[in-house]
Amino acid sequence: MRIEGATTESSNKKHQSGFSLIEVLVAMVIFLIVTGAIYGLLSIGSVSKNRSSRRTNILKNARAAVHLIGRDALNAGLGYHQQGAIVPDDFLSTNFQLPADADTERDILTAVVAGNDLFTNDLQSSTTERTDFVAFAYRDLDYFNGSASSIDDTVNVSSNPDWTRLETKTNHTSDMNQHDLMLIESDSSQVAVMVSSVLPNDRFDIRPGDPLGLNLPHDGTGSGGSLLKKCTPTVTEHCTTYLASAKRFFLVSYKVKQDGTLVRTLYGNNAGAPASEQVQERPLAYNVKDLQFTYLLSDGTVTDDPAAGPDGIVGTVDDRPNDFNLIRQFTVSLEVQSTELDEQTGQPELIRLSATFSVRNLQYDLG
Repeated sequence: MRIEGATTESSNKKHQSGFSLIEVLVAMVIFLIVTGAIYGLLSIGSVSKNRSSRRTNILKNARAAVHLIGRDALNAGLGYHQQGAIVPDDFLSTNFQLPADADTERDILTAVVAGNDLFTNDLQSSTTERTDFVAFAYRDLDYFNGSASSIDDTVNVSSNPDWTRLETKTNHTSDMNQHDLMLIESDSSQVAVMVSSVLPNDRFDIRPGDPLGLNLPHDGTGSGGSLLKKCTPTVTEHCTTYLASAKRFFLVSYKVKQDGTLVRTLYGNNAGAPASEQVQERPLAYNVKDLQFTYLLSDGTVTDDPAAGPDGIVGTVDDRPNDFNLIRQFTVSLEVQSTELDEQTGQPELIRLSATFSVRNLQYDLG
C-alpha cells in the first residue's frame, strides 16, 4: 500500500534544508580574513600617507633653513676685511656665547665665527648632546650706492671725552642711520663700531653703551679704549691713521634655542628701532634636535672647531681664532623631529638633512 502524501512531505523537507554550522563558520572565517586583509592594506596606506605628510612638512622647513644658511655662507666675507674687524675683548663670548678667551686683548670678528657643541635643547636625550653655532659677516653693498663713506683725516672729539665724532666728506652720511654696523678701515686698522647718532654737517658719533658693546670710550686706555683716536707723534698705539672709510656690514648668526627652535639672529642695522630691538631673532624651523657644522680649511684639514688650537679645547692660551679665516667650505647637518608620534613605532620621526657650501669670498676682499 502506497502512501503518496508521506513521500511528498519527506521530499519537501529535504529540499528545504539550509547551511550547516560548519559551512557558516567557514564562510565567517573567510569573510574575516578578507576583511582583515583589506583593513590591513588600508591601515598601511594611511600610515604611509601620514608618514609621508610629516616628512614633507619637516623637510620643507629644514630645507628652507639650510638654504638660508647656505646663502649667508656664500656672502660671508664679501667686501669685508680679509683678516676681520677688531672688536672689544670678549665681544664674541658676550654676544655669541662662545667660551671666553684666555687673554685681555681685543677680539677679531672674522667673516665666519664657529662655535662647537655650545647649546642643549629639550629634544635631546642627554645634556651631553649639544648643538653648534655659526655667525657670518659681510658688507652691505646697497649702502651708499655700493661705495664706502670717506672719512676726513680729522677725528673730532665731542664735548663728552668718551665719545668719538667722525666727519665724512660731503653727503657721505646720507645713507647712514643710528645703530648701523660700520667697518672703519684705514691703512693701520679695521674697527667694527655701531653708529650712535647721525649729525648735521656730515658727522656721526660713536659712543660707548651701544646694544652690542662694540663702542669703546675715546679716552679709554690700552685695549679698553677706542682705536678710532687719531694717531699723533705722541699717540702711536691704540689709534688709527687717517684717511679712512666707513662701510656698513651685516652680522647674522644661527643657533638652536632651548625649545628646539632654529633661529637666525640679526645684529644692528634695524633703522628707526630702539636699542632693545637691535638684536632680532627670527625663527626658521621648529623641533630641531641637532645642528652640526664641519669645516674644511685651506690646508685640507677637516675640523669641527677651527679655532680650538693644538689642544682641541676652546678658551685656552693656544686658541687660534684667526684660523676662522682659513675656512673654505663647510657642511651643515640638521636633524629635525616630527611633532606627532609614528603610528607604528610610537616614537617621533627623525629626519636628518645635510648640505655642503663653499665660503668662497674669504679668499679675496672686494673693495
